[in-house]
Amino acid sequence: MHVKKETPISALVEAFLLYWAFFIPGISLPHTAVTYIPFVTVQELYRIVFYDVPVITLLLYILWREDKSLVRSKFTVNRQSIYWSFINFLLILGSALFISAIAQYVLPAYKPPLIQAPQTPPAWIVMIIGSFATAYLEEIFFRLYLLHRFDTAGIKSMAGNLLSILLFSLCHLYEGPLGTLNAGLASLCFTLIYRKTNSIHSPAWAHGLYNLLAFACGI
Repeated sequence: MHVKKETPISALVEAFLLYWAFFIPGISLPHTAVTYIPFVTVQELYRIVFYDVPVITLLLYILWREDKSLVRSKFTVNRQSIYWSFINFLLILGSALFISAIAQYVLPAYKPPLIQAPQTPPAWIVMIIGSFATAYLEEIFFRLYLLHRFDTAGIKSMAGNLLSILLFSLCHLYEGPLGTLNAGLASLCFTLIYRKTNSIHSPAWAHGLYNLLAFACGI
């Protein structure tokens, strides 16, 4: 299939318009007064049904219409994608633990808000689905869509990688400086693993497991 050739400007305009529509409304600075974030099952289910699924569907439609073989190849499951998803998870978990340990000395007074773990079996089911739905949404946009858009526009891989990492980090400003830094390091791992495996599953599975762990442990 013929892949349309874009200029770097048109690629950036399209990417930033979608970023503005999907992620800018949710970007906010941390609220220092908030120390506890409750898990609301109905709210989480609403987000999955009316945000995660529609956005994933739209992104896949855009990519599928442009190049069906691209979508097929990126969603192929093999041993490599399974192996590297496990490595990816260990890397982002290790970076999070390292940042947490360092923060005790650099920012001893900073206490990020804790997340409430689900309290009922239905809430756990919704949480698990939501953890992976969010992971796939973000990985499809920041890795599959953005990097493909930059590559086809002739933007150098390193520049595209850094821009994707930066935009991902900005979405986590609400988590405070440590959360933003952690998101940046995680995004670096996601990007490198995605580039290596050419599979969206490798970063998405690791991302989903990390989200699951954060909710389950109330981190």
